[in-house]
Amino acid sequence: MLIPMKMKSGLCSLLAVFLLMCSGVAVAQEQSPEAAFEPVKTQASDDANQKSEDTETVSTETEPTDGKKQNDQDAEQSARHWILTPYQMRVWMTVDSSPQLQALNTEAVARSVNAMVDNWVGAAWDMKFEQPPRKIYTDLLYNFDDIGILDIAALYEPLPVKKEAKIRAVQYDKQADDESSTGETEEVEAQEPRFPPEKQELISPNLLRQLDKLYAISLRYESGSYELGLTEFDTNARVRVLTATRSFRNLETLPAQIFSCLKQVFSPIAQVEYNGVTDGKTARIKIRAAAMVADVGAGSPIMMQKGDVLRPVVRKNDRSTQAPEYDGVIEVTWTYMYINDLTLQQDEDLGVIRSNGTGKGQVISTFTMLRNPIAARRNTLQEKYGLLVRPVQESSLLKIVANDRENYTLQGYNVYAKSPKIDPEAEGDVPTVLIGQTDWRGAIEVTQDIFKEQGATKLVVIYVRNGQQVLARLPIVPGYRALEEVKLPNDDYRLQYEAFFVGFQNSILDYTVQQAVYKIRIEHHINKDEEEKARKLLKELSKVPSADALNDVLNKRQATLQDDPNIDANTKRKIEGMFGKTRNLINEYLQGNNVEGNLLVQMEDAVRAKFGDPPAPE
Repeated sequence: MLIPMKMKSGLCSLLAVFLLMCSGVAVAQEQSPEAAFEPVKTQASDDANQKSEDTETVSTETEPTDGKKQNDQDAEQSARHWILTPYQMRVWMTVDSSPQLQALNTEAVARSVNAMVDNWVGAAWDMKFEQPPRKIYTDLLYNFDDIGILDIAALYEPLPVKKEAKIRAVQYDKQADDESSTGETEEVEAQEPRFPPEKQELISPNLLRQLDKLYAISLRYESGSYELGLTEFDTNARVRVLTATRSFRNLETLPAQIFSCLKQVFSPIAQVEYNGVTDGKTARIKIRAAAMVADVGAGSPIMMQKGDVLRPVVRKNDRSTQAPEYDGVIEVTWTYMYINDLTLQQDEDLGVIRSNGTGKGQVISTFTMLRNPIAARRNTLQEKYGLLVRPVQESSLLKIVANDRENYTLQGYNVYAKSPKIDPEAEGDVPTVLIGQTDWRGAIEVTQDIFKEQGATKLVVIYVRNGQQVLARLPIVPGYRALEEVKLPNDDYRLQYEAFFVGFQNSILDYTVQQAVYKIRIEHHINKDEEEKARKLLKELSKVPSADALNDVLNKRQATLQDDPNIDANTKRKIEGMFGKTRNLINEYLQGNNVEGNLLVQMEDAVRAKFGDPPAPE
């Protein structure tokens, strides 16, 4: 009896557990379906939140409203000190899918390149290799030469809107508010736009605000060799700087090839403080990461030296996004700045020379300061930068073409070169050197070694002269660009007239000398009572052209000038000035139009007073 009772109690226990489980299921069935799949929903929401952190979608026609995120990014950017912190750099590496590159270990390549960079520049670079965004990967790989900084900025920032478009949008909103305030509305059928506004999926956080340099690498295998391209984007100035290419057959040399390209394209940057109205031609600079250089005297690739040349870039930011506005990045052409003063300090304890990154530079431009963007007054929305110019070639080809005629080169123009003084207080001046004349292409080679022995800056000021007229003053750095092309007014017509006026004015001088000689000789024969010789010289004096005859020649030539349609108004104005100067010379030195100033009349009266009237011809 005892054993059956125990079995019966065990069955009762199992039955009780079964009933409790059934009640739990019943309670779960009474709850809502959402409660039953709550864990799934939580996981999905976590994924969505993670995705929203990576990208955010905005319309190109509206401004971002996430002010908190914008303020956080601004605070992060301001916390990064310009002089005391290292360069922040990223390297985007793209590799094609060829079989020869399938086994490439990009992580090993990155470690090797970073080791080379550390030996070269030390702690002044903080460089990391990253996978580029998927949207731009293919373009970086196959359209490497066409990628610009705007293509990269479109991944992180709303596309800039033209000011006229913003004004029209504001006027439209105001008109809509006026209509809604009057209460007069029209029933219009809802119509979908034919071309809906493009949506941008912006990557967050904004990488451009965190970096100084961004390097893009394209590696492809073509025709038995590896083709490597590396370009530098400066995220402060928002410009594409330099590009280096390599072609090699041994893939093991890839880290060395990348490092070689980095050394070639790296361009140190400096902040520029300059106002052309108040500062004249002197600008103040702050060199990026200058405090990271242990010894300026030992040399460093990030440190600028006295005599180095900078090319200015002006960046105008939008007030709401703090990103460059539409056409807000201006690479100032034919304007350079060379450093003539750096603040250095001797550290006696360590025996090294340190710098706080400040200095001064001299601005040289083709344009007047009133028209130069870099000379504008200081503005909180305007940033000015200077990128170091590194010549990569031995010379540059200067080509001069006419701005009013297509494919018309200016041949035979004299080209002079002069190097500015590095020290403005130094005595003496660098002489002007004649390089030569432009050839049939309108071009001339300008080499780096023009002022090599004089210890001058790499900057060279070119003067283009045609005849007696200086047409242009062009600052260039030989070897920085392979081709420097400048469009100048076609001065050939003015030169033709200048040659005419030079010969004409020489004739005026010759006629003036002849008059003076005839006057002396006639007076001499009058005093000697030599009537025959005096009258003979008087006939020769009458053959010297008078002012009236020369003015007639000028009037005929001036009429042809007015009828020539190929001569522009500016050139005509210069030629008219030469006509006026020549007429003044005629009236001043030759026989005057009035009787009192006419030398021929004076000599005729003197001969008549001495010898009487000439005998009548037989």
